[in-house]
Amino acid sequence: MSDINKDENNGEFESAEFERQEQIARERVGDDKVDQRLEQLANLSIEDTMALKEKAEAFNAELAQATSFAIDSDEMQKVVQHYLAYTTFALSTLQKKSVLISKEKFNAMANSIANDADQKANFEQFCEGFAEHFSKAMQHYAEQHLK
Repeated sequence: MSDINKDENNGEFESAEFERQEQIARERVGDDKVDQRLEQLANLSIEDTMALKEKAEAFNAELAQATSFAIDSDEMQKVVQHYLAYTTFALSTLQKKSVLISKEKFNAMANSIANDADQKANFEQFCEGFAEHFSKAMQHYAEQHLK
């Protein structure tokens, strides 16, 4: 019985957090873009949804290990490369077309990680200062590998 209550409470928390994130997104990019992304998510197959979830979990585990890597180290640059690959995969899956992330877009993503409160919090969960650290690693990668 308590497991059911825990699941219900987790669902309520997840729902409240989803609603909070949705509201933040609506304020940032507008209703049309958020509605479009929600429609894309709703249209994903179970297989695509599970693939996105699996890749996100694998990347988060890798990211947690990267907190002590130097920005320009081979290890960190490999993590950044995996982040780019995951992001490209996720956007391509959602949009059901091939997506190419430019140097400018990747740098904008890096800037968002370092400066946007919610994005920053996602990276700071691994360790304090990691958002700025990873952002710099992304910028280094973009300079070396993207056009």
